Amino acid sequence: EAAYVTLAIQISMMVGFTYIILGALRLGFITIFLSHAVISGFTSGAAIIIGMSQIKYILGVPVKGSKQLHYLIGNIIIVINQFDWKIFLMGSFFIFLLLLMKHVGKTYAKFSFLRALGPLAVTAFGIIATVVFDLDEKGIPVIGDIPSGIPEISINKWSGIGAGLVSFVDLIPTVLSISIVGFMESIAIAKQLAVKHQYELDSSQELLGLGMANLAGAMFSSYPVTGSFSRTAVNNETGAKSGISALITASLVGMVLLFLTPLFTRMPTSVLGAIVISGVLGLVDLQEGKFLYKVHKQDFLVWLVSFSGTMFAGVETGLVIAVGLSLLLVLYESAYPHLPMIGRLPGTNVYRNIKQYPNATTYDGLVMCRIDAPIYFANTQNIREKLNKYELVAERDAMEAMKDKSDEGEDNKDSPISFDMLNSLTYFTKVHFIVIDMSPVSHIDTSGVHLLEEMHRDYQKRGLQMCLCNPNHYVMEKLFSSGLADKIGTNYIYCNTHDAVKDCLKEIENKSGGNSPGSVTKDEEGPIGLELGSESNTLKQRTPGNANDDHV
Repeated sequence: EAAYVTLAIQISMMVGFTYIILGALRLGFITIFLSHAVISGFTSGAAIIIGMSQIKYILGVPVKGSKQLHYLIGNIIIVINQFDWKIFLMGSFFIFLLLLMKHVGKTYAKFSFLRALGPLAVTAFGIIATVVFDLDEKGIPVIGDIPSGIPEISINKWSGIGAGLVSFVDLIPTVLSISIVGFMESIAIAKQLAVKHQYELDSSQELLGLGMANLAGAMFSSYPVTGSFSRTAVNNETGAKSGISALITASLVGMVLLFLTPLFTRMPTSVLGAIVISGVLGLVDLQEGKFLYKVHKQDFLVWLVSFSGTMFAGVETGLVIAVGLSLLLVLYESAYPHLPMIGRLPGTNVYRNIKQYPNATTYDGLVMCRIDAPIYFANTQNIREKLNKYELVAERDAMEAMKDKSDEGEDNKDSPISFDMLNSLTYFTKVHFIVIDMSPVSHIDTSGVHLLEEMHRDYQKRGLQMCLCNPNHYVMEKLFSSGLADKIGTNYIYCNTHDAVKDCLKEIENKSGGNSPGSVTKDEEGPIGLELGSESNTLKQRTPGNANDDHV
């Protein structure tokens, strides 16, 4: 047993140093993978688990503890025949009193002190009632004897890592798992309260704080510790505003351990249960689940997995599952970037998503699209597939337009479409230019460069030309250093989409025979037009299916 105690102290020391190293390296950024949905689901699920674990003190039954809700409920049902109505009445009264004082303190400013006074008042009331009416002798369970004094100093146990049971290397997986899971649990509740009270949280500083806490604990016979969920909830519900509250709490605990432990021996256990339950109730946020379901189904899925996983798989497992799902969704979003077809807003030089703006104008012979993400190895395949798909869609739509015009010519015997006009229309059923707006592309790796090079080579074989619009400085460096810019042609790399479209339409006009049907003309004061007689033939509007599939 002494060896295991020594081992626990050494692990606490190692966890402390691990946290400090991680904090010094500013690795707190890993908490970005704890999305709001993950944190909300986790804190709500953990709050329910912690609250249910205190039910035994309210019902007066010896419930076997568990971190899984279904097992916990099953254990309660097994021993429910030992239900004690006296303990239940006392515990329920304490919960009611705490919630009442908290409500009054929040509602009426002049009674705000009641919020912080609640736990202390309930504790004092429980002890006084037990002493006056000898409740402990009438079946009301109390805390009992509490060892007094400060734990012994244990720095001397830091040497001899492993305590003769395991080697230092064998402890590394345990230390890392404790550090990671402990930090995630601690930062989850910290971020939830930071959002609730609108203040900034420095995750790397939290790592340093946890490291110092574990090192200090290892000096006084402590096992590894992290931010307590239930105590944080109680601290929050009593109205604590800063870290000073922790210093005051620690000082009072030290005084109690040194001088006042006999005073708390007759405190009913239902008081502790009521304080914890009333504290964690404020962290159950089911309304957030309803909000996410209404606004963003994917975030709701993450919330639901985090919430249910925490309740039914355990706090640590639930958190790991939720974070894992968040990472998978990040990878999915990264591998399948938003890549819309764009069109020109009437009367402007602005090009926007044609699903979002169904009246945006597109042009036969051109595919215009925008890549809304960095181009790197994970999403190159999807980008290639979407560009190929858009090319086929553009040719299909142009074919349908030509068929409609041919049918119109057959019906109109007074002005039938000539062979030359039909050839001109046929020319526009083929895509000749792929115009890619690269304004949102912040980064491109070698896989992305190879993608563009392969697509350019394929387009050249089929008589198509790729045009790139507004790549940023970093992307331009990669295009030139790889030689791709010269292969595409610097005259096909533009500052904006409108310039690219104008040049492409001019080139299409020249190749299609100038004044033949579908020729390109330009109104110096208005939008570009492709005229056939008095009506616009090739300048056409397409109305995609569902505009709700896109982002605003």
